[in-house]
Amino acid sequence: MNESVWNESKKPSLINSTKLYFQDMFVGAKRIGRADFWWGLLGMTILCALLMAIFGFTMNFFSLKSFYWSAVMGVAFAMTFGYYLVSIYTATIRRLHDRNIRGWWVLLYLIPIIGEVLLIILMCLPQRNYSKWPKLV
Repeated sequence: MNESVWNESKKPSLINSTKLYFQDMFVGAKRIGRADFWWGLLGMTILCALLMAIFGFTMNFFSLKSFYWSAVMGVAFAMTFGYYLVSIYTATIRRLHDRNIRGWWVLLYLIPIIGEVLLIILMCLPQRNYSKWPKLV
């Protein structure tokens, strides 16, 4: 059985798990392990925070000199934030699949505070091996 299709690395780490986030950024029909989810979340947060800080600084710097480059940096800032949100939502869906829960539960993010706390609790629970989403999707 090809375990790499299951979207779990052999040794979860910051770099390996972040690569998994990029590899399946737009795929929700898989499963992801708990360690890979949290390491990938940390890696994506650090990477996107650095990129958004650079784009935000250059956007403010260029606003004094050229509106064109300020607008380009603003679009790059918005795209980075958009990719960050998409990667977090799809990874949350894959983690919910690992818990044998439907991906629609990601809509709990829309409930302020309570929904986010419930999702954090669900993300911390261990995997279920008898999930209806097989290791090979």
